[in-house]
Amino acid sequence: MKSVRLTLQHGPDTVHPMHRFVADHDAFHRYRLVNWNHANDHNTLIFHVIGDRKAYERRIADLETPIAVDVTDGTDTARAGEGNEDTEPFYVYVREEPGNLGERLVEAFSRGSLVPIPPLEYRMDWSVRFGLVGEGEDIRAALEVVPEGIDTTVERVGEYRGGSPGLERLTERQREALRTARNLGYFAVPREASIEAVADELGCAPGTASEHLRKAQERVMGRLEF
Repeated sequence: MKSVRLTLQHGPDTVHPMHRFVADHDAFHRYRLVNWNHANDHNTLIFHVIGDRKAYERRIADLETPIAVDVTDGTDTARAGEGNEDTEPFYVYVREEPGNLGERLVEAFSRGSLVPIPPLEYRMDWSVRFGLVGEGEDIRAALEVVPEGIDTTVERVGEYRGGSPGLERLTERQREALRTARNLGYFAVPREASIEAVADELGCAPGTASEHLRKAQERVMGRLEF
């Protein structure tokens, strides 16, 4: 089985209203689809969100498509240290009738041997990033039928070896810090980039970049079996 990491870049005509709302709202820091079921002509979705819960509830109440919505507390995630004073983790259960675009995307990435790997990361630039496992022929066929207006990027191709418990616990900012540090050569031996260079790329202070890296490494190392 092949494993790929995909990014679907939406534009103004294809981005979902809730994705647009979260991305354009300064109070949100993470938006992920963690589980779903597509059956009986309905989509049942569970999102994990870090941000302004009340603002999210007000906005989703204005949508006409959901059949049922339930927003629940995410205090377990907060205890794990993924939130801070300015964020609130919560889960959103949504049952809705899919629109034409949603149906076409579901059909594209559930055909044949394909299995999308959660979570799906709804990023602040209107893109969606996720893993996909299946036969190479089915993956290529799925990419060919992605609806017009959505740009696809294949970030990684390899053999599927299962998920990484350590990586699954990282916040998006911690993942970004690790990727940036790796790409710049911060972890190379000898080191090819300073923490200041990493901070410049991330757009934050060196102390903040160092803290992101330290927490990310602590979480990954804490989940490894030696």
